[in-house]
Amino acid sequence: MKFTTLIRITLGAVVSQCLTGQVIESEEPSELTQLEPYLVTGSHLPVSNERLPPALTVIDSAALELWDHQTAIEAIREQAFSFGASNTENDSNGGTGSAGANLRGLGNLSTLTLINGRRSGGNSAYGFQHGGFADLNLIPTAAIQAVQVVPGDGSVTYGSDAVAGTLNILLHDSYTGNRIDSSYSNTTDGDASEKTLSFLSGQALNDSTHLVLSGSWYQRNAINTRDRNISEDTDRRSQGGQNQGSPTYPGRIKVDGSEYTLKDGVVSPQSLSDYRLWDASEDLYNFNDQAIAVPEVERSSLMAHLSHEIRPQLQIWTEFLYTGSNFENGLAPAPWFGGSFPFAGFNFPVHSAVLDAARTSPHLPSGIAPSELEQVNYRSFELGRLEIEQQKTALRGLIGLRGQAADWNWETAVSYIETKLEANYSGITDETALVDLINSGAFNPFASAGAVGTGYDNTTALQSAARTPSNHYDETFWSYDLKADAPLFELPAGELELATGLEFRKETIDVAIDPLFESSMNLGGASENSYGAEREVSALFVEAWLPILSQVHQELAISLSSRYEHYRDRPTAGNSDVSNEYDALVYKAGLFYRPHPALQIRASLGSSFRAPTLTESYGAGISTYPIYNDPLGFTPPSSRIDTAVSGNPDLDPERSINLNVGLLFEPDTTRGWQIAVDYYRIETEDVIVNGAQYFIDQAALGNDIGNAVVLRDPSTQALTGVFANWFNASESITDGIEYKVRYKAPTNNGFWQATLGLNQVLSYKLKASDGAAYQSYLGTLVDPRATGSNLVGRGSIPEYKGYLELLWQHNQLTLSGTLNYIDSLDDNPAFTIDQEPRTVKAWSTVDIVASYRWPENSMTWLNNTTLTVGVDNVSDEAPPFAAGAFADGYDSSLYTLEGRRYHISVSREF
Repeated sequence: MKFTTLIRITLGAVVSQCLTGQVIESEEPSELTQLEPYLVTGSHLPVSNERLPPALTVIDSAALELWDHQTAIEAIREQAFSFGASNTENDSNGGTGSAGANLRGLGNLSTLTLINGRRSGGNSAYGFQHGGFADLNLIPTAAIQAVQVVPGDGSVTYGSDAVAGTLNILLHDSYTGNRIDSSYSNTTDGDASEKTLSFLSGQALNDSTHLVLSGSWYQRNAINTRDRNISEDTDRRSQGGQNQGSPTYPGRIKVDGSEYTLKDGVVSPQSLSDYRLWDASEDLYNFNDQAIAVPEVERSSLMAHLSHEIRPQLQIWTEFLYTGSNFENGLAPAPWFGGSFPFAGFNFPVHSAVLDAARTSPHLPSGIAPSELEQVNYRSFELGRLEIEQQKTALRGLIGLRGQAADWNWETAVSYIETKLEANYSGITDETALVDLINSGAFNPFASAGAVGTGYDNTTALQSAARTPSNHYDETFWSYDLKADAPLFELPAGELELATGLEFRKETIDVAIDPLFESSMNLGGASENSYGAEREVSALFVEAWLPILSQVHQELAISLSSRYEHYRDRPTAGNSDVSNEYDALVYKAGLFYRPHPALQIRASLGSSFRAPTLTESYGAGISTYPIYNDPLGFTPPSSRIDTAVSGNPDLDPERSINLNVGLLFEPDTTRGWQIAVDYYRIETEDVIVNGAQYFIDQAALGNDIGNAVVLRDPSTQALTGVFANWFNASESITDGIEYKVRYKAPTNNGFWQATLGLNQVLSYKLKASDGAAYQSYLGTLVDPRATGSNLVGRGSIPEYKGYLELLWQHNQLTLSGTLNYIDSLDDNPAFTIDQEPRTVKAWSTVDIVASYRWPENSMTWLNNTTLTVGVDNVSDEAPPFAAGAFADGYDSSLYTLEGRRYHISVSREF
């Protein structure tokens, strides 16, 4: 299904509605209603409805509640402009329960996320994402009044780093009344239930004071990988992929260059004759049999907003938001091995002490000379899953003062955000303790899991060597700002409007890694190192609106804005001692033209600036185990290679040029057509990427790879390790068109509305250096966690992504249905069977919902009660299989493997 097919569906639906419903003629208004200008995301100047940017998307609380979205990110993912790699609450391996927005495929870090028009957080202490409440899962739906998204056209007055756009979460600040909400949902394929309870209350405490309170609780059960067909088996050859099972499990050894595994039925080998040669394509462990695909999560939140009018035109207000989250991550039992490694000085966890102990073990099978034993493998089945309980707390507080002096509206505020993440591990073994147990004979490294024999009991031994390490990731963010706006003077075409302001913010991150992980003495889990850093930013901005022409049916105006920022970064802990300073001067020039009351044309040209995150600059080494495509052909397919990723304090900032051109056609705002078309083009220089695969390819060609290191086995030349850091690629270019077509028809049979949203990516390409060729990522599956492509991109970029929504409202009843569509992708051939090209199929799902509200005068106990029932993914469509996806066989940023989910919710206002 391509763009033309979606258009046919939309036209058919609209024609059908027009034939079946009689249009109601509007009554002439008795008097003209003047609408006051108000602030919207994209400008610090008050704007009227006529000046709203065509690309502005508003998702109000009613829409969030109708579709049972528990957080804003669930609604944002369904938008046509949302694609590419992003952190999600559906990621187990490497996930923390956080979720950020990715607009136009440029990555989480290129989207500026705000709460009530101010930054939602600073740098993240964990991973490569924004910190604080840019994790949208920390903001419950009950606290949200509306979500405003301006992809690609956000004003630089918010920040220099709104490369792909701006997302603004507006929390309730003026609600009056009381309501309680509860909901339950589950999938039809196994128990993956979601449960919520929330309340919202707003009261006028006196004539000048208003208080809004909201609280919510959310809980979701886990989905095991074995509970879905697409993820139940790591052997994906029948689907067109490879066998990506693990070679690391008990009973597998390497002796004098040959690899062996225990014969069937053998528990405790006595000699080499108890082994058979290991088959690298068949003898692999299905780790998805015990892993979790979608982890269990529980969250509790409290929001408060208090405002007080000190005197006319002077108000003080305060905002408070707190969320506590518990994310239960679970992987297969921890794998580990002891093996010789010629480059052990590079801090790769090779556990050579385990091999040395195994060579002198009293349980060494006969026929194996100690010097010929080169590797022994194990997996800690006796300890159960490798589990990571991730407890996160986030706090946001703000106090502000706003008022009016002459024609100037001014506002100032101080805000503070603190986020703490504690990751508690189980299923990890202390290498030092286990080596002692091997030396004593209490643990047999050659036996099957759970084996018991003369002098050894592997279960008891592993349990005594088990540890529960904890890592801590802390962030703080505080800011002060002052801003003001006013009409300066009258021009022939209208008032010249000006907004200006200043901002200062300070951000810190502190990463405290457990000593076990820092020493690399952990059997299971990733080795990391502690570090810390801080950033200070000072900023000034100015924005102006200059009307050029204003006639009865025509309007022409120019908008100009600029922002200056000065960054100061420095490490506070870790190995780096390099401090950095950056200066950014960004601008935006826009043109607004209304040649006819029904037509609006907008164009803007601007720049943006993204400084390296503190983690990208100062992050200590983190070990990962991806699969690479070996250009020399010496590495067996699906081999997971030890990779250490570290920060690079010598990174340059990203600098972008943004071009946006849009038109809006809307003859009547109450009925009929609304057609919006927006073209965008974003060119970015010095793109910050981590291209371990790129380093492998360049090293194979004999080219310089800077500080990176690619390690190969001296005898087989197979890849054994990669030391990679972040670097600046030459540039990236993307452009595309966003379409939104809406038809509204008020009829005697109710209000009908059809909406089509579609994003068409025209190009998406990157190049690694000035002399290199561009590499296109358009229509290509890219999972950065799996890699295997030449240069790690920012995720999968479908050529088309869109939706078609039909809505009918009559009296108290609302019915709606949505068709969601994601275009097909070219799979990553590094992971396909025989490395042949294959296609990741297009994916379409249908969601339906019905809602009924009993009116206040219904004379029943159901007064002001709303009942909503719905089904997501009605036909239970599984996500399309992708050989190049990490872990579970699908791209978790684009799709969900939940399958059909039904939901029911009840709300009551009183």
